[in-house]
Amino acid sequence: MVDEADLRRVAAENAARADRRERLVVRLLQAGLLIAILTGWTLASGRLVPQIFLSTPLRVAQALVRLVANGELWYHVRFTLMEALAGYALGASAALLAAVGVSLVPHARQILHPFLVALYAVPKIAIAPLIIIWFGLGILPKVLLAALFVFFVVFLNTVTGISGVSGELVGVAAVMGARPWRRMLAIVLPSAVPYILVALRLTIPAAMIGAVIGEFISSNRGLGYLINAASSRYDTAAVFAGILSLLVVVVGMNGAVGWLERRLLRWRTT
Repeated sequence: MVDEADLRRVAAENAARADRRERLVVRLLQAGLLIAILTGWTLASGRLVPQIFLSTPLRVAQALVRLVANGELWYHVRFTLMEALAGYALGASAALLAAVGVSLVPHARQILHPFLVALYAVPKIAIAPLIIIWFGLGILPKVLLAALFVFFVVFLNTVTGISGVSGELVGVAAVMGARPWRRMLAIVLPSAVPYILVALRLTIPAAMIGAVIGEFISSNRGLGYLINAASSRYDTAAVFAGILSLLVVVVGMNGAVGWLERRLLRWRTT
């Protein structure tokens, strides 16, 4: 007679092997796609497109090594990362507090909805020069721009998540004597966590965009300044090196939020 536990163990081992094979295939396809992109880029540069406009992967790598070696890249990355992280934290915190406040006040969401939609519809890049005028040329306007890019997405997602919480569950807590703020902390916000984490992940590039736009408009440091200065010299390799550095920073921030998401949502997989 076949032991049921043995069958389960064999099935689990087969599933694990199939999962490893699938991951390996995906990694190989990703590597193949990357090689194809780099090869096509190399062949196109100087043939289909002048090198002054496209450069080559080798020249970009050389420019990146040069910027790392002379310390210039680390200097600019430090400021952009500081601005993006500060704006990200400020925008996300303000959005969460505002969403909770709006959800606790009766009819506040309906009253504020048209105004919030109108503000969200305004292109943030159009507001950037005004923020520079108001707050000067230092780090503060870049932080505020990054926060502005983050705020509305986190706010709207959080409000949507809060409004989707089961009314019956909240009603039961109210009948049991839980105060509104207690219901918010114990029931509503935990239920809205998936919406909040999606917004936090989506706004990582947005925070970086806000900081870089501020550096494009007025700055003498940061990756936005580095890219802008390199483009003014037609140093395409350095432009691509700066863009690649931005990509690495965003991927790192996204990985941090992914780790946080796995920690906070462990209960969903158990």
